[in-house]
Amino acid sequence: MKLFLDIGHPAHVHYFRHFIKTMESGGHRFLITARRREYVGELLEAYDIPFMDRGKGGTTLAGKLFYLIKTVVQQYFRALSFRPDIFIDFSTIYSGPAAWCLRKPYLTFTDTENTRLYRRLIQPFCSAVYTPLCFKDDLGSTHVRFNGLMEMASISGFRPNPQVLGLLGLEAGAPFAMVRFVDWKALHDRGKKGFSEAQKEILVQRLAAHGRVLISSEGPLPKSLERYRVTLPAHLIYNVLFYASVFVGESATMASEAALLGTPSLFVSDFQLGYLQYLEKVGGLVHNFGSSLREQQAAISMSEKLMLQPGEREKTREKAQAFLNRHIDVTQFMVDVAEEWGGVQAKTEEVKGDTTPVGG
Repeated sequence: MKLFLDIGHPAHVHYFRHFIKTMESGGHRFLITARRREYVGELLEAYDIPFMDRGKGGTTLAGKLFYLIKTVVQQYFRALSFRPDIFIDFSTIYSGPAAWCLRKPYLTFTDTENTRLYRRLIQPFCSAVYTPLCFKDDLGSTHVRFNGLMEMASISGFRPNPQVLGLLGLEAGAPFAMVRFVDWKALHDRGKKGFSEAQKEILVQRLAAHGRVLISSEGPLPKSLERYRVTLPAHLIYNVLFYASVFVGESATMASEAALLGTPSLFVSDFQLGYLQYLEKVGGLVHNFGSSLREQQAAISMSEKLMLQPGEREKTREKAQAFLNRHIDVTQFMVDVAEEWGGVQAKTEEVKGDTTPVGG
């Protein structure tokens, strides 16, 4: 079976990398396209996953629209040459028209309720859309829910490497905080926010009083915080999340990953995401805060408290393992989905005897 997989974000690399390797070990082939953005290419290269660069994307609304149209056309011609059996992505919106034109199944995953504009563009082309059970919206007749979270596929098989601490100048057992800021430039981020510049500085000052602070940031930092920026190969970041005393930040993905790795985790943002609320209410693994000044201040106080609390990381690690044990192997679920749709497609082609593209 041949699969056309599109990747638009560093998180997507982690979601699909085990799936790719598992499918390839079964004799299946991939054409992988990827957006040129923070860490995507670096991660794919680190995991030895060949890919085609589909460009950086636009920054203005007009630029984004031009990039959308151009990339949709390019994806069609790439697919026309590769002749995939199925298309798959994490709601990146660029491959659906190609799947429709080539009369192939288009499977997409999502876990983010605030991407409604993207879904309007994707929905007409979808054969199926897969979400965690805790996803709050109903996406219609093609919607399939699974008992797991996407980040469970990301951390599958993770084994911590204590040597990474040495690369950061940290001693084993030394307290440190991992902080993540985003740039709020994505289309679905418009009008949303997390920490203010002033509260970023206060957060880091408060945490730095108790140990090292490492910052990962999509955009520029205040000059006073630039010295805290972590410089480490992107594929090693899970080690930082695993060994951290606390994670606090504006990235929903990293908040979830840190929590599932057993690190006390705080998420600060306007977004109210079903899977993070699920991690908080059912797993007791994430503390969710809004972006009001009062909420930011509460998050800073709690992050400081969690960093100082004896045994907090060990307790969180036990809760994370118990939580993982109650859910499915998400990578295997994706493999099963792909093989099922590949089998359906093979039978359909055998019956119809026609795979001519629309307009071909």
